[in-house]
Amino acid sequence: MRRSVKAVLSLFVSVALLCIGATADATTAVLLSREELVLRSATIARVTVGRSTTAESDDGRSIVTRTELKVTQPLKGGEADKGGAQVIVLEQIGGTYKGKTQRVLGDARLSQGEDAVVFLRPGDKGRWHLTALALSVYHVDAKGMARRSLEGLQLVRRSGGALVPVHAPGDEIEPVERLMTDVVRIAGGK
Repeated sequence: MRRSVKAVLSLFVSVALLCIGATADATTAVLLSREELVLRSATIARVTVGRSTTAESDDGRSIVTRTELKVTQPLKGGEADKGGAQVIVLEQIGGTYKGKTQRVLGDARLSQGEDAVVFLRPGDKGRWHLTALALSVYHVDAKGMARRSLEGLQLVRRSGGALVPVHAPGDEIEPVERLMTDVVRIAGGK
């Protein structure tokens, strides 16, 4: 009897401690090197962001935003290698639908008409997902410079059996041509 009381008390304390920090202001993600990001992505492409629609997920459990991405330059993998004016549908959790808003902190935000390089993994029904939240999108400005926006991400690295917090890479800005050449090289291209 005494053990069960201790077990219940221990469970109560654990739940109470979890509730203390329930409000999150960032999403924790493992910082991936460019090599890891390329290897984990089935498709990588330079795209022009098209229109977005928001709806319920297929299972009705969340709100999703589906964004059309027109491939302007395939860099790696399956769908991107087909060439032509191909459109990929990116699905992300979050958006506003029927007066309800849902958001995943640390996920990339894309704007219609934007030029970007995206790292993708396949999902259901021909849709695609970002490989690693905001780490998966390089926004390209009018001068051809690429950068990531990692707002809302708390980054960690694996060290032995533990996850150790690391600082987000500084404002890494590079010419998009250099980024794309590096991605193709890592992916095993020319």
